[in-house]
Amino acid sequence: MSTIRRTAAVFAATAAMGVSTFATATPAEAAVCGKKANVYCSMSHAKKIKGTVKYGTRGAQVKNLQLALTQMGFKVSATGYFGPQTLNAMQRYQDSRLVPRSRNLDARTLRALQSGAGNWAAKKGVKKAAPKRTVTSSITAPASSKGQRAVNFAYSQIGKPYRYGATGPSSYDCSGLTGAAWKAAGKSIPRTSHAQLRGLKRVSKSNLQPGDIVGFYGGGHVGIYVGNGYVIHAPRTGQNVKKVKMSTMGFYSAVRPA
Repeated sequence: MSTIRRTAAVFAATAAMGVSTFATATPAEAAVCGKKANVYCSMSHAKKIKGTVKYGTRGAQVKNLQLALTQMGFKVSATGYFGPQTLNAMQRYQDSRLVPRSRNLDARTLRALQSGAGNWAAKKGVKKAAPKRTVTSSITAPASSKGQRAVNFAYSQIGKPYRYGATGPSSYDCSGLTGAAWKAAGKSIPRTSHAQLRGLKRVSKSNLQPGDIVGFYGGGHVGIYVGNGYVIHAPRTGQNVKKVKMSTMGFYSAVRPA
């Protein structure tokens, strides 16, 4: 194939993907993987990923995503858990490549990583519009160390089923989840939602910080506040632990265990 035809083929593939440039590793360049972070190492890790990788999951595919992002300059610890840090790194990568943000590693982002897609936005001087932020009535203050540990635990339970009376580790009811989260943070709290809301330090809705327990519907339901107007909660029979906007439920009160 002539040089012109090869160049045309590359640009055709680029247009189909929606990204601008690709990297091609020479044997010498590929040999440095493991010694110094570079795009070729990122491509190598990304090519080990098969299909969509979902937020909240664990495993080798997540670790390869983390390594691929780090090799592209978006550093994240290679823990094998797809949590908030990995999501943040992936979305910053998506912004730099003008790939639409997603919550899971989608096909388009994976193709960009596997192909070594260049930083189109930086090369062309294009500024990506700032993502829309949810405006809520709650102000997020910095979390305490225990509060952050409770939040981290809650994130790791997303996807587990609701079961009335359950306190983990395989299923939870609403107060079972909040109690388990704070137990993981090193503090025991009352068992039921009403007892938690009555027995712990009350905080205002405008002063919430990650780790606080938020009560809804007259105190019959609780969740863990994780910041920016969101809570993680165990909803009801037939549903799984999930992260939702706090505004989708009727706010009652909030408390801070520590």
